[in-house]
Amino acid sequence: MTTANQALDRLRAAIEDGEYGAGARLPAERALAVSLGLGRGTLRKALAALEREGRIRRRVGEGTFVADGEAATLRFDAAPSPADVMEARRMLEPAIAHAAALRAKAPEVAEITRLANPEGDGVDWRGWEARDIAFHAALAAASRNPLLSALLTMMHEMREREDWGRLRSRTLTPELQTSHARQHAAIAAAVADRDAPGAAAAMRAHLLAVETDLAGEIQNADPGEAAPTDLQGAEDVR
Repeated sequence: MTTANQALDRLRAAIEDGEYGAGARLPAERALAVSLGLGRGTLRKALAALEREGRIRRRVGEGTFVADGEAATLRFDAAPSPADVMEARRMLEPAIAHAAALRAKAPEVAEITRLANPEGDGVDWRGWEARDIAFHAALAAASRNPLLSALLTMMHEMREREDWGRLRSRTLTPELQTSHARQHAAIAAAVADRDAPGAAAAMRAHLLAVETDLAGEIQNADPGEAAPTDLQGAEDVR
């Protein structure tokens, strides 16, 4: 009988040999299990291990994709949960906003302001996530610190995972989008005013609001539903 470790080796080899290239979508579980001669349960264990290694990403409603080469070099003992991502963002992004307020050039300030005040009506959760990532990435670029930008990019890549998408698809109502957009505008205004402490405080308030929204969804999850670590379990780092 094929073990999970053997299945993992087969999948690793298929990815490394180019059978499934970077960015490629893997076949559905049933088809993949048949093609590899694996049981569904064994396949799922192997896929979970590959996700922890950063070799694949699961996107809710879309499927499972092979990560690019850079992301595949990341290694985790356990896959970071949405709680882990939010805790790390609370530690990192106020510092990014602080640096951006001090270092952003005029065209970057204009772009940050534009992204904080997008034209058009509300979008679905995927559209909002794209807008949100663009705004936060612009701040990171304006910080003039490539390491901070790289760390934020890594966390944004984790937001493509299935557990994150499941939460955001439930929580990102038009009302919350409006609220978060106001928070983005407050961050952008502080950056434009060169108010570094104010930008950091506005970013911290924004991320705490996002975390509260996600934590409420987890608390209301149906009994027995697989849910990520409770976001309220992360220490509030200020």
